[in-house]
Amino acid sequence: MKANAKISRRMMRHRPASVTALAIAFAIASAEGCVSPVRSPADQADFMVRTRCGPEVNDTALAPILDGQAVKGVEPLYATIEASKSGGEAHLRGALLTVSALPGVTAEWLDRELECHSASAVLGQVKATPDDPFWLPDSTVDIDVRPAKDGFLVGVAGYSSADARQILARSQSFVKAKEAPASP
Repeated sequence: MKANAKISRRMMRHRPASVTALAIAFAIASAEGCVSPVRSPADQADFMVRTRCGPEVNDTALAPILDGQAVKGVEPLYATIEASKSGGEAHLRGALLTVSALPGVTAEWLDRELECHSASAVLGQVKATPDDPFWLPDSTVDIDVRPAKDGFLVGVAGYSSADARQILARSQSFVKAKEAPASP
């Protein structure tokens, strides 16, 4: 037991030096360009299009979703973050859209298609409506598709609180516009 106490005291005494050494090493690596720079949403979208979206990917296959026919509902998407004493705190991340099952469509395929649609919209390669919930201008969204009982749950999340609010507002507007009867 005494040996463990000696080791713990020795580690605590040397810990600040090791933390300082790591900070200095990180600063040197950053100054030398070893740490990759933060990429813009356009750079991220371009990378996605080049690496995951081939010529066979197009919005035609997504028409029932993008025109709203297959979208059945929307609700806020929350993430629970553990707080020290009070348990978990819920933070808005974006929107959760309920999508009807489509013939021959899998969750994996739909996930990739929506991610490619989002990247193409950011790059201006596809015409996206202002209330399209699957992309944000000048920002990146995280899309996650899961199979559900009668279709799919499509989570669209932002990387900031402002993006999350914008995604939810766009999603609600998108679904509401699709529910409104067409004027004669």
